[in-house]
Amino acid sequence: MPPKASNNESGPGAPPGRFSAAVRRVLDDQRLLFLVIGGANTVFATLLFALLLHLWPGVPSVVLLAAAWAASLLTGFLAHRWLVFRVNGHFWADLARYTSVNYTALLVNAAAMALLSDVMGLPPIPVQIGVICFTIVFSYIGHKFFSFRRKQ
Repeated sequence: MPPKASNNESGPGAPPGRFSAAVRRVLDDQRLLFLVIGGANTVFATLLFALLLHLWPGVPSVVLLAAAWAASLLTGFLAHRWLVFRVNGHFWADLARYTSVNYTALLVNAAAMALLSDVMGLPPIPVQIGVICFTIVFSYIGHKFFSFRRKQ
C-alpha cells in the first residue's frame, strides 16, 4: 500500500492541502465570502482615498471621500453580485437596491456615532467597532434578501 500524501503535496491526484481546504471553505460559505469581499473592498476604498488625497491635495477631503465611496460602491456591487450572491439579470435594479442598503448602513453608522459618542459621551472607537459589527450583519441580510433577491 503506497504511503498517504501529506497536506503539503500538490499536483493531480494529490489530496487538497489545509490551505486549499480553507480557501474552498471560504468560497463555499456565502457569509465568509461576503466578509472577505467586503473587507477587500474596504481596503480598496481606503487606499483609493489615500491615493486621491496624494494626487489632489487641494481638493476638500470630503469630495475625495465621496469619490472613493462611489468607486468602492461599484466595485463592491460587482464583486458581491458575481462572486458572493452569483446572480444575473436586473442589473440596474440590483444596483439601486445595493446602493440603498449601503447608504442606509452609512446613515445608521452616522446616527449611532452621533448619539452614542457625541451625545452620550461613549468612546468613539469602541462605538464604531460595535456599529460596524451591526452594519455588517445588516448589510448581509439586506443584500441577501433585498439587493440580490430572486424569486424562486
